[in-house]
Amino acid sequence: MSTRVVDDLVITRVKSDADLAAMVDVATRCDLRLPPPQAENLRHHLDAGPDLTYLVARLGEEPVARAFLEISEAQHANAHAEVVVSRRRHGIGSTVLRELSRRAAERGKDELQLEMWEDDAESRAFFERRGYRIVGGERAVVLDLRMHDPEPVDAPIGVEIVQRRPEHVEGSYEVARQAGEDIPGSEAPSFETFRALDVDRPSLSAELCFVALAGGEVIGYAILNDHGRECHHGLTAVRRDWRRRGVGTALKRTQIMRAKELGYERLVTESEERNDPMRRLNLKLGYVPDASLSTVVVRGPLLH
Repeated sequence: MSTRVVDDLVITRVKSDADLAAMVDVATRCDLRLPPPQAENLRHHLDAGPDLTYLVARLGEEPVARAFLEISEAQHANAHAEVVVSRRRHGIGSTVLRELSRRAAERGKDELQLEMWEDDAESRAFFERRGYRIVGGERAVVLDLRMHDPEPVDAPIGVEIVQRRPEHVEGSYEVARQAGEDIPGSEAPSFETFRALDVDRPSLSAELCFVALAGGEVIGYAILNDHGRECHHGLTAVRRDWRRRGVGTALKRTQIMRAKELGYERLVTESEERNDPMRRLNLKLGYVPDASLSTVVVRGPLLH
């Protein structure tokens, strides 16, 4: 189904590889601060997430905006929308957001939740005028591997850090479930969601995903996504009964050392602003804040 609005704007649900390529094209012409999304990642997420919808907006043959809507058990729907820089201030963003709102309402939701750059004053003002409020944020830090001398891995007694293998998946899920319950602004994932995001995602580098074992049981894990010259951390999590004992530090130091050996230039990660333990760990390991990559999360009423 397509919706024709704002002159010749057509908003279409993404299905084909051409649609995914259009989404990537839009991303490269937006406020690009990180490597653009990978088409294979987008396809993987779409195939793995029955409650995930991608949209692309076109003017004629030109892709001018991209968006997604994700439905969960929460009363709000997670959403995102981007318009290429040269096409802003023409009502395209508002039209896309109304389409997201319409689809969210059809699924019984009454609010949207979106994430945006913390220093994007224009976008923040747009949503503030429409009754949106800040409900969270992510603080970004980076580690320049070209200038960093990795410290040796010093795992706690009885703990072994190894590259993740298929037999570690179920144990890792229990760790992820506990982390989802404990991290502010997060929730415990289903096994299917965990597997799609933290195991099968195409950008995950097998050489940079590790687990911590104690007595043969998974007590922690850490994953990295390969984005060319840099890697982006996924979840680093430790089982509750092993926290504050150096397991997370050992996992991240293992990743740092291996990423440098493989020739990557930098590591990028972000932590929910209320997740003080992970923020302290990152700073201890040499990561430095990068305000340009930090975000705020806002939530507010559907747009009509």
